[in-house]
Amino acid sequence: MISRRRLLSLTSAAAVATIAAVSQISSAEAADKVVKFQLAWLPNAAAAGEIVALEKGFFKDMGLDVEILPGGPSTNTVQETLAGVATIAHAYAPQIMYAADKGLPIKSFGASFQVAPLTFYSLGETGVKSVADWKGKRIGASQTGLPQVKALLDHSGLSIDDITFVQAQIPALMQGQVDVVASWPTNLATLEPIANHPGGYNTQSIWDNGLQFQSNYYIATTETIENDSAMLAAFLEAVDKGWSYVADHPEEAIEIVTATAEGLRPEAEAAALKVMLDGGYIYNEDTAEYGFANVDKDRWQRTLDLYAKIGEIGELKTGDVFDSSILDQTELTKR
Repeated sequence: MISRRRLLSLTSAAAVATIAAVSQISSAEAADKVVKFQLAWLPNAAAAGEIVALEKGFFKDMGLDVEILPGGPSTNTVQETLAGVATIAHAYAPQIMYAADKGLPIKSFGASFQVAPLTFYSLGETGVKSVADWKGKRIGASQTGLPQVKALLDHSGLSIDDITFVQAQIPALMQGQVDVVASWPTNLATLEPIANHPGGYNTQSIWDNGLQFQSNYYIATTETIENDSAMLAAFLEAVDKGWSYVADHPEEAIEIVTATAEGLRPEAEAAALKVMLDGGYIYNEDTAEYGFANVDKDRWQRTLDLYAKIGEIGELKTGDVFDSSILDQTELTKR
């Protein structure tokens, strides 16, 4: 026979067990979703929005436990994402196109850079002021930059046979080994010899010469896009908040970036960030109308068509490299 005292004891025990179970469920539901974000390059001002979003708790506010993985010259973010090392990654347009051409299940769903900054530089005394002037010249770039060179030549009615391609960097330009060399206007430290050249210099950006890449695309597997769209939308909204904070508080943003990555010079990163923000790389007329991380479908298609024309890929459509569903479900800052 169960006594009243025993009944009360059992009831109390059951209540405690129920409360504990509910507490466990609530804790599990409240736990932040783990997300590993892979950078294409080493942490610097180009990833200021993501780094600030992490340090300011913007990811956490969206229910995400984000870890930022540093990249570098040997990092292949497409492979890292396909292998499950990264949930989301930064990637460049050629990487995404080549992956799609191979039928790999990965797509872009946003882009932090509205304009890819890659630019070719020539010294003033060479007289090279446009891609049309490249004929008969020595053009320097990395081996991975050769397709971009071919694309720019095609846009100007030239071909690779009209130039001498050399794997080279800025020192080769300054030493007269090449007539033109590829670099990035956001890397002011590297560009210093060109900027200080007494004879001046000229620029030919890929954007102004028919190759309108965006850059720092956000990529994920097609499975993640289809099955975890809410997480990807939350990620973009947190990064949006991060970049807005960077734009409003650039000095503090540089302090945060340089504190989280060794070897960065604050003055150089501050100068680079100013170029990114003032030069229309992060915010421009497109983001003012459509919002942060906007991706232009027509530009993607033109880029795909150009790369197919020069024989780098087969025929692809925008839908093969970009999924608009994540941007469609987010409300991102228009500025």
